[in-house]
Amino acid sequence: SSGLPQRRLRRREEMPVFGQRTATQIIDAVAQNSPGETLDLTKNASFCMKSLENTIALSEALKKNTVVKTLVLRECEITDAGAEALGQALAENQCIEDLDLQQNHLSSRGVISLAQGLRSNHSVKTLNLMTQNHKLGEDALEGFIAMFQSNMTLTKLMWKVDSRRAWEVSKLITRNVEIARRGTDGVMPAPKPAPAPKPAPAPAAATPAAKETAYPAATELRTPAPKETAKPAKDSGAGDFRILPLAGWAKIHQRFA
Repeated sequence: SSGLPQRRLRRREEMPVFGQRTATQIIDAVAQNSPGETLDLTKNASFCMKSLENTIALSEALKKNTVVKTLVLRECEITDAGAEALGQALAENQCIEDLDLQQNHLSSRGVISLAQGLRSNHSVKTLNLMTQNHKLGEDALEGFIAMFQSNMTLTKLMWKVDSRRAWEVSKLITRNVEIARRGTDGVMPAPKPAPAPKPAPAPAAATPAAKETAYPAATELRTPAPKETAKPAKDSGAGDFRILPLAGWAKIHQRFA
């Protein structure tokens, strides 16, 4: 029948091509920084046969890779567990700029794992999550909103999320685009130091105590007693004869002579 040749052709396309490098060889090359700037494993049969095992191994190799800038893992049967491993790789790798994960088996849980890795990533600019086998809901959107609190680099996100708040992510992407336009490097700007607290007002200067003026001890002012003036003796001879003048004595002498 006409369907038989098509099935055989599809099976032939899925089988590894003779001489083509296996997933293990490709992962080893990534670990040694030798695969080139673009790594495209789209529907790679060798990779897909043990998708989770190969995704975990590739993620480990990518943690220290400083060459690959474009990573295409389209139609590689990647599940949420594989996305978790990739998220851990993105937290350490600062070289990948474009990541294509179209047509895999990611749910919101796997997308959240990627978002967690992107929180500390400063290189990924484009992320393609279109055509997954599961719907992405509100929790996936919340994960990316949280991610954008520290990520200033991601400027293009292609996905289909079932949420009325998708505009919030679009707004955050526009912010990152503006940052990139201004020539920043995507690193989270250092927070401005908190303003130094205003110094407390200096206490009011204490009023200097009035200096005590030492006054001399009060002295009792005594009014000098008026000098007594001796009253002149009367010539009558009365009184004390001892103070009589010579004339008086002469008169007495004549009286008794």
